[in-house]
Amino acid sequence: MFRIKELESAVALIAFTACVSLAMLSSAAGAQTSGTVTVTGRVTNSTGKPVPDARVYVPGSNEATQTDARGNYTLTGVPGGPQVVVVRQTGYVPVRTEARFSTKPGDRARNHVNVKLLTPAEVATVEAQWARDSAGLAKVGFFRRESTVRGAYFIAPDQIARLKPARVSDIFRGVPIVTEGVGRTGPVLRGVNGCLLSYVDGLPWRSMFPGDLDTYVSTRDVVAAEAYAPGQTAPAPFLRAGLRPNCTTIAIWTRSGIG
Repeated sequence: MFRIKELESAVALIAFTACVSLAMLSSAAGAQTSGTVTVTGRVTNSTGKPVPDARVYVPGSNEATQTDARGNYTLTGVPGGPQVVVVRQTGYVPVRTEARFSTKPGDRARNHVNVKLLTPAEVATVEAQWARDSAGLAKVGFFRRESTVRGAYFIAPDQIARLKPARVSDIFRGVPIVTEGVGRTGPVLRGVNGCLLSYVDGLPWRSMFPGDLDTYVSTRDVVAAEAYAPGQTAPAPFLRAGLRPNCTTIAIWTRSGIG
């Protein structure tokens, strides 16, 4: 009798374990399904026109698609997290775009990736321009200061390209020693202590009205920028900052100024 009860207990335990295992497998399958996202975007050329029939895919996933007549694409079942979107089309240089896809419902904007394709000739032109920009920045000492000055903030050309700023003020949005207020014409940059000294191409910028940097300096012309905290002795050519130690100092370098 004892052995019969013992056997019944063992059978019940096995059944319970099987149920738990099935539940765990089901949960894991659900987690795998919920860990994928839908990626959308648009592929255009250098003039903003759509590129149809371009191949869009994410290496490591089984998903690939083509853009429609408007250059739009949709990829489903793409794993969340860090991924690379690769776009190819005949006549253009392939583009690899790094992304971090989110499975959060309220964070779907991160799953939208627009891509611009350039022809080989256009890429050669861009590379030549980058070489000229680098030579100009080296001439004004930007790279030397970037490698030797500690505690300052440097926004290099590749960072500005990724930011795609609409205004000059957008370039400093991630710099904690620069704040942003609202003026009559739009955003107004300020230092953390309220005082801001600005330089454009190594020369002091005297504002005619708050926010006129955004009005008179085009982001398409900006190559790099740097910022120095209050109390920090700014190097040449920003020596004026030493006379007002409570001020934040920002400097903008333009292509027309260093070229």
